[in-house]
Amino acid sequence: GAMESNQRHISFRMKKRGMHWSELGAEAMVKIKQGILNGTLREVYLKHRSRSERKQRNLKQSIRMSQLLKQPVRPSVGVKHGSVALHSSSSSAMGHLSKILELSF
Repeated sequence: GAMESNQRHISFRMKKRGMHWSELGAEAMVKIKQGILNGTLREVYLKHRSRSERKQRNLKQSIRMSQLLKQPVRPSVGVKHGSVALHSSSSSAMGHLSKILELSF
């Protein structure tokens, strides 16, 4: 019945592919397969795993950065148009620059 169908998943992993297992390794593999099938592997793994101080700092930093990015964005003012009066001849260096700038916009 139900036990045999669950046993198939574990026995397939343990017997196929020409693998050989020590008693300790076989027990560890069975526990992992059980955790996957039961849906408890992640929960158990995270419960017994402690973060290093460095990883903890990086996590706090990323949380702070995400909070910073969530702050409201100020609206853009946009482009301001204007001109600078030229009080010299159009053949001077400033006059040439003024003509170039007028052509590019």
